[in-house]
Order: sequence, then structure tokens, then C-alpha cells
Amino acid sequence: MYIHIGYIKSQMRLRNPEITNNSDNIGSILKHHRLKLNLTLEDSAEGICSISYLSKIENSLIRPSQKYLLQLEEKYNARFQFQPTTHQEVLNRLVENIFFEQNELMDEVLFEEENYQTKLNEIGYLLSQNAYDKARQTHQNLNPYIKNLNDIELGFYLFLTSKLLSRQGRLKEAFSILGHVNTDLDNLYLKLLIETEKFVLATKMNHHPYISLNYEYLKSILIENELYQKFNKIKFSYMTYLVQFIHESKLDEILERSKHYEAYQKNYLRAKYYYEHMQYEQSYTILKNQMNDMHSYKLALMSLNRLNQFKDIKHLVQNMDNIENTHLRILIEYLKMKATSKINVERIVEFIQTEILKNNDLPDEIDYLNFWYEEGHIFLRKIGYYKDATKLGHLIFRKSKDLSTNFE
Repeated sequence: MYIHIGYIKSQMRLRNPEITNNSDNIGSILKHHRLKLNLTLEDSAEGICSISYLSKIENSLIRPSQKYLLQLEEKYNARFQFQPTTHQEVLNRLVENIFFEQNELMDEVLFEEENYQTKLNEIGYLLSQNAYDKARQTHQNLNPYIKNLNDIELGFYLFLTSKLLSRQGRLKEAFSILGHVNTDLDNLYLKLLIETEKFVLATKMNHHPYISLNYEYLKSILIENELYQKFNKIKFSYMTYLVQFIHESKLDEILERSKHYEAYQKNYLRAKYYYEHMQYEQSYTILKNQMNDMHSYKLALMSLNRLNQFKDIKHLVQNMDNIENTHLRILIEYLKMKATSKINVERIVEFIQTEILKNNDLPDEIDYLNFWYEEGHIFLRKIGYYKDATKLGHLIFRKSKDLSTNFE
């Protein structure tokens, strides 16, 4: 299910920034019943109140009188129960669970109320359980309520939206949407979740200015609050970015000093270093017994491709059909084609022309951009498609420059 960033931003522009207290959910519950019955604002307001008045109620801008509530109950054939809920406490608990990467099971009765706060918390819970498909469906159902969100709720919503976008490979949009969060959020864990997520995304895009301006700041605030586990995470992301610029002796020194890295993290950093410095055999030798995450899997495929080890590629891409990340899915399709039989240059060129130059946006992750640049350079030129090779090179150069320098 596609997440429309333009729609989300347009709904945010309609928010009243003064919304701070909507704990009894009157507007949310009324909107829920209207949408459930497929009624327009005009249909619902007819004979009761003005359209603008009902719209303001639904968007938590005004509180309706008892007379109007009784009339709306009759129209919707429902009984409204407006009671303060514990949704803010649930939201805070979910933020902490996600921050500390705890997959705590929660009573699902917490997510059965008919209001937007419950829908928002349900998305957070589903993501904490890695149930991304269900979370995306609930996210779609929450969109009509964006105007109701107060600053904390909007910050959590945008963080969750960013995670869903990132999962699909839409890193630039994931990064961009987090730029709309109010930086004065009164929730330290949520603020730091958002800041660390932006930093991790920046390292994947080679966003040099953002990384250089924010690493020390983020490091200091995490250490100051004794959040060492989260600091180790951004330090690892920083190192995956840094290995392209340093000498192996410097990497050895850093890994020797870094006592908190797990063995698989050290292995990945070393494999990434070797890949960046075109030592593909050393890279794959490290990774072949360590493909417990998609980053290692992707790097192993890219290393094998450089080594022309298509038998191993064929084995790795078996049963990898339900990949959510668009760019990883295209990479796998491409390598499957290369691995099935003797290399057919015409088919390879047709794939690059169709899937990369024409049908898809270029990826936001620098690893993929470099991969397609090299593949295009080799095969497009091999059969004399110099114009297409030049076009692809220019597109990738502009995309890389945009990712590495552009601030929203």
C-alpha cells in the first residue's frame, strides 16, 4: 500500500498548532462514525448544524453542545461514550519500547477504541512487533485524522511513517518527513528516536553535511543521558559511512578501541571496507557465514556479482520473492537474470534501460546508486550504447549530489 507524502504534508498544513488537549476524543469518534457510514460532512450536518461547525468539531477545534451530540447519535444510530483514556500513557510506553528495542507484548484491548489515538498507538505497537504489513494498513486508516494530532502525536506519527517509508527503500522521503516534527517535543525518548533515525538515514544516503553537523551533537546528548546502547547504534551507522574514506590501519584501530561492537558488527564493517576498496573476495569471505540481516545479504550479493560467482548468487536469491524494499527487489531480479544462464548482454542492457532508466526512480541509498553506475558503465558501453551510459551516469551523479547536499 503506497504512502502518499504529498497528501500527508497537505493534511499537516491544515492542522491547528494550538491543539494540545483532545483526551476525550469527541472529534475523532464523530469522524470515525461518519466515515464508517460513508457520509460526507454535508450529509452529517444537514438539519443539525453548519458544515463548518461539524468540521471544526471533528478537527478538535471546538467542543459540541449536548444538543448536537444527541442529534448526531440519532443520525449515526450510535451511542457515543466520551471518557478520558490512557492513550498518552500507552503512547509513551510504546515510544520507550521502540527506543530500547523491546518487543513487549501488550493487551490488544488497548487498541479497540474507535478513535485516532488508538489507531496511532496500534501502528506503533505493530511496528514494535515487526508487523509491517498490518501497520501499513492501519496507517492508511489514520490519514483522515492527521489534522487532529497534537505535537507529540504528530511527532510519533511522522516517526512511524518514516519507518514505513524506509522499509520500502524511500529513504529521502523518510528523511524529509522527519523534518516536519516540532523540535520542542516534550518527550526526550521520542525526540531522540527521531534524531537517531534521521542520522541513520543520512549515513545511508551519504548526506555529508547532515552527518558532519549532527554526529558530535547527537553523540553528546546520548552520552549525557547515559543512553549508551543508542549511542552505539549511531556510532555503528557512522562507521558504515566512514569506511569509504579511511585506511585499513585506521579501521583496525577503531575496531580495537570499540569494545561494545558485537562480532557481527565488526565483521560487517570490515566486509564493507573491503567492498568499498574493491577487495570483493575478502568482503564475501567475511559475509558468507553471516547473512542474518538484509544489509549483509545485499553486500554479499554485490560482492559475488563483482566476482562473477553466479552459482553462489543463484543459491542466495532462491525463495527471495516477497521483498518489500523496491530497490533490493529490483537488484535481486537483475541478479537472478544474470545467474540463470550464460550472460546475455542484450537482456542485461534491456533490463537496465527499462527498470533503471525508464520505469523506476533511482534509489536513495548510495550503495545501490554505485552498483547501477558500474553495471551500466560496463554493459551499456559493451554494445555501443554510449548515449544511454552517459545519461545513466549523469542521472546518478545528480541524484548522489542531491542526496548528499540537499536540506529540506
